Amino acid sequence: MLIFCSSRRVLASLLASCVAVGAASASHPQVQAGEILVNGITPGGLRHYHPSGTLQHEATGPAYWSGAAIDAAGHWLTAFINGSTSELLVHDVDGSLLQSIPIPEVLSQNGDVSIFADGTIAICDSFQPKVELYTPAGTHLMTLSPPGMLRAFGSVVDAQDTLWVTDFSARRVWHFERSGTLLGSFPIAGNQQPADIDEADDGTLWLVLYYAELVQHYGRDGTLLGSFPYTPPGTYVSGIAVAPDGSLWVGASGSSLHRFDASGTLLGDFALPNRPWFLTVPGEGIGSRYCSPAQPNSTGMAARMRVEGSTAVLDNDVTLVAEDLPPGEFGYFLVGSNQGQVVPPGSQGVLCLTCGFQGCSGIGRYNRPGEIIQGPVGSITIDLSALPLSPAVAVQPGDAWNFQCWFRDVGSSNFSDAVRVLFH
Repeated sequence: MLIFCSSRRVLASLLASCVAVGAASASHPQVQAGEILVNGITPGGLRHYHPSGTLQHEATGPAYWSGAAIDAAGHWLTAFINGSTSELLVHDVDGSLLQSIPIPEVLSQNGDVSIFADGTIAICDSFQPKVELYTPAGTHLMTLSPPGMLRAFGSVVDAQDTLWVTDFSARRVWHFERSGTLLGSFPIAGNQQPADIDEADDGTLWLVLYYAELVQHYGRDGTLLGSFPYTPPGTYVSGIAVAPDGSLWVGASGSSLHRFDASGTLLGDFALPNRPWFLTVPGEGIGSRYCSPAQPNSTGMAARMRVEGSTAVLDNDVTLVAEDLPPGEFGYFLVGSNQGQVVPPGSQGVLCLTCGFQGCSGIGRYNRPGEIIQGPVGSITIDLSALPLSPAVAVQPGDAWNFQCWFRDVGSSNFSDAVRVLFH
């Protein structure tokens, strides 16, 4: 997957860094959560689809296009190579071309495109052992080329603002910090060629195997969690993106997109005008979900936590949202610097922040006047300069904070799942 904000995750915080390519057109809708941006090849193209398969907007061209990233303004980013020329193409939300930026450091057929939280663009040089990093304006920053890398192909920037890259020929997955530091790598199970990769809400990774026609699920440590065959067979499988509901969109050489659940059950499909290569599906909100699903509450559903807004501290734009709470029951949001798992006395759910629930100064509570919410859905906008700890704490760039919702539930209490947000 090629989107930089997670998830899952379009970040308003990058608007300032996108000035070089112009402002998004207010008259055209951006790619919304759950919709699909597909990069097609032969000929090149980017197409915005509703999950029903209805085409919303498109951009096409004669050259070989590769990658489908979405920036904070909703612009579409892809790379192309035409003969000896490599360029980064930036399109408006309606598919109109805004800018073409030379990227001479990319020497071969382009691979995936992903974007870090600060706007840094990562482009895989898919027939070379390297990934090139650029500023939003196209200035070259650095080359990522660890020993043993052979062909950098697919990529995703995860909710922790780190980069995962598939290596088609070394048959590995590489993991980098934004600084370029190599965090590690792991081999592909079955020694097959990986193509696209994406992150699920729980931080695990989904990828596709190009020739083996498999969809694989990995833990962040490289543990294979599951696998299922792509159907129909007989096609080269190149693209994958995780939808907000956890379903998987997969593209292959048969000029169609197929949607699967996590077990491999086919949920639907629709035809495309050309062969899909990479794709991306924006998720809901910012941050990385964990402790999910929560313990079901009295409605039979598990409450869900969501964080909306920007990961940029200077924006001070964060809204906490809790959904699927018991109707009429009250609750409030919690914040903590660390994760944990404990069932507090008298509760049916799991507290996913560290320290005990009673009297722990390490957990902040948004329970002041105007902050109490009521089910089934509640939200508040918070102030990053004063998290409700004792004493109050200001979020700093580089901090990671965890958010959860506590609520009353038919004489007892319960919790939503939790979200970790890395701020910059």
